[in-house]
Amino acid sequence: MPSPPSSPSAVPPSSSRDAVVAALRAAGCVFAEDEAELILAAAPTPRDIAPMVERRAAGLPLELVVGWAEFHGRRITVEPGVFVPRRRTEFLVEQALAQAPDASVVVDLCCGSGAVGAALAAALGAVELHAADIDPVAVRCA
Repeated sequence: MPSPPSSPSAVPPSSSRDAVVAALRAAGCVFAEDEAELILAAAPTPRDIAPMVERRAAGLPLELVVGWAEFHGRRITVEPGVFVPRRRTEFLVEQALAQAPDASVVVDLCCGSGAVGAALAAALGAVELHAADIDPVAVRCA
């Protein structure tokens, strides 16, 4: 087993699973093993692993490190500057589905990442979805 990194953001060049877990654990990540798996799977190349671990160890939310958040069974693209959809917001989706189970039009104003609109559209099937935001980063994600 490799020795722990000398600092929370130090990741050995090998970027092995054990090294990533050790770096995340040293940074205080409670679910270091799970986060390591997500980072390793999301890294475009092996060279991208160390910078991703460093960003996470520095406190960047995991969703922004890997570029997506799980929401209502879907992967939603997120970037720095866009609100990361929260699990508790899924309650809003469930309430909307309960109130309008046969909706044919969905409007998601100030949509941010577009998570609510995407979840409703996926659950309702063939709907007309309108999502809008004034933030260019949010529009890019949505």
